[in-house]
Amino acid sequence: MTERELRRLERSTYRAAADSGLWDMVLASVLSVLAFAPLLSVHLGDFWSTAVFVPVWAGALWGVHVVQTRVIRPRLGVVEFSAPRKRRFIALGTVMLVVNVVALILGIIAAIRTSTVPDRIVPISLSLILLGGFSTAAFFLEIPRVFAYGVLLAVAPLIGEFLFQRGYASHHGFPVVFGLSAAAILVTGIVRFVRFLPPAPTGADVQSSGPDHGSADHG
Repeated sequence: MTERELRRLERSTYRAAADSGLWDMVLASVLSVLAFAPLLSVHLGDFWSTAVFVPVWAGALWGVHVVQTRVIRPRLGVVEFSAPRKRRFIALGTVMLVVNVVALILGIIAAIRTSTVPDRIVPISLSLILLGGFSTAAFFLEIPRVFAYGVLLAVAPLIGEFLFQRGYASHHGFPVVFGLSAAAILVTGIVRFVRFLPPAPTGADVQSSGPDHGSADHG
């Protein structure tokens, strides 16, 4: 087997094990905070309107663990990623940490200097951060769909601000644009998971793989 074939086989195995659609659903649960938190902040404040989503994220991660343990692994087995793949994961984590720190700093500056920051700067900055972060993730994960998510989410703040400035939506349009974006990603993840899910082994398959099948073991 050539090196190119080995790389193709490794990539196929990686996608079969990691790109099941489950993480799309987790991403949708994370994005839901951008849709619902602005509506809750009036009653709960900025901190608690975000904190109430922690159980949602915890439930999503727990669901991923259960599905992987009880559904995916019994069908596909345990996949050990190659050393280059692990290095890509480490590089992705490092880059995303930097992106999130920059986003946090910009968010703090925008919150402190609300009166001096032009309205268009916040959605533009958020769009660039989302596009950069998701483009980086798509590169390291080698999943083109993640880049499409980045484009979708990068456009969302700009459309939301457009709707807000013309009085068509409240809260800078976040509940509308990020709600629709999260719903689209959730549906994509569900469809991906249903198409990805291999059929469970039937009784005939189990019997055919047993020690009594075939005469090679008996001479």
